[in-house]
Amino acid sequence: MIMKKQLLLLVMFLLPMVASADFVEIDGISYELVSNKNVAAVTKKPYEKYSGSVEIPASVIYEGIQYNVIAIQSYAFYDCSGLTSVTIPYTVTGIGQNAFEGCSGLTKITIPNSMTVILDNAFKDCFGLTSVNILDLAAWCNINFDNIYSNPLFYAHHLYLNGKEIKDLVIPNSVTSIRDHAFFSCSGLTSVTIPNSVTSIGQGAFCHCSGLTSVTIPNSVTSIGSSAFEYCYGLTSATIGNSVTSIGMGAFEECSGLTSITIPNSVKSIDNYVFQSCSGLTSVTIGNSVESIGHSAFRGCSGLTSVIIPNSVKSIGDFAFSYCI
Repeated sequence: MIMKKQLLLLVMFLLPMVASADFVEIDGISYELVSNKNVAAVTKKPYEKYSGSVEIPASVIYEGIQYNVIAIQSYAFYDCSGLTSVTIPYTVTGIGQNAFEGCSGLTKITIPNSMTVILDNAFKDCFGLTSVNILDLAAWCNINFDNIYSNPLFYAHHLYLNGKEIKDLVIPNSVTSIRDHAFFSCSGLTSVTIPNSVTSIGQGAFCHCSGLTSVTIPNSVTSIGSSAFEYCYGLTSATIGNSVTSIGMGAFEECSGLTSITIPNSVKSIDNYVFQSCSGLTSVTIGNSVESIGHSAFRGCSGLTSVIIPNSVKSIGDFAFSYCI
């Protein structure tokens, strides 16, 4: 019950501030306060924009009462193109929609371990971002990113752990799920090790990781989300564990470096576009439990020379092998 109340409070903070909401400004930062909870959220300034370096404190004192800062509200730094850096304290657990949209001068950001949710378009049009620094890898894997623009990696492309760039990514054993868009567009990655603790790989989790060359999906994983490895042009080897039952739409689309793939017996269906435009693919082994091959599943696999379709297959979608010249 306590967790639900805390979540509801956080959701309230992450919604756009209503016109009648009270706010205060302390040391150049505007806040919305909830006095009966002693918590605060950073809000948009009413008459001017934030600029330069902004350091958000973990707590503020107003009229003798201390308030813990737990959120950055929607649109708080919207279109603050003069903002160059922001320090987010360990107390902040959520960033609202469009919170940093249009902050084109923002070059780097550190995400605290406490972060649990980043809403729609939070970092949209932050063209200047070059790096994202995190303090704990497991905490990063557990963040709920609403869409691709919620993740600052969309522009930064390089992820740092305590100041050191992550190239050979080793997911901690404590992680059970790699959330949607977790490493989206992290082109600095060259390899990834996924432990047996992980049971699912989210939508777009490694999409546009163009530097990634190989991936082994362990037997613990049961589902691979849509577009999970889409546009991983450098991927030459992908091993799918024998517990995977579903491979999402376009999961390996445009992985032109892949030369062969084995779909294990655990998989029941091959979704639409899963291997579309994998032009380097020459051979495919389809497991004996696959019942359906989706629309355009292998469309544009121009290097494909042979494929054996097992007796279990009951349907093959439109254009499934179109342009397999």
